[in-house]
Amino acid sequence: MKLFTSLSLIVGFLLLVSWPWIVGKRPPAGSPRSAYAAYSRRAAGYVGGLVVCMVASGVGATLVIRRAREEYRQQAMANLKGLVEGSLQDHQKKEGDAEPQR
Repeated sequence: MKLFTSLSLIVGFLLLVSWPWIVGKRPPAGSPRSAYAAYSRRAAGYVGGLVVCMVASGVGATLVIRRAREEYRQQAMANLKGLVEGSLQDHQKKEGDAEPQR
């Protein structure tokens, strides 16, 4: 998931920078209507692809963060459980040591 997120973000930034090469120059004034239509289709496809890459990056980042947060929570619970069990064992050892001294 991290690889997918990173790749989509990199592709999105590469698309963002490559606007002049992908879309090209706007047709000069007085060009036929078909030239404007072709330019509009290229620009719309470019913007659509850019939006898809950026949304995919955002969704991927959200999923990566959720997974990391869940792992952190599980590790924190395991650490707390170990601490409580260790404390109980220490108390049991102290109680066991205290009885023979009577």
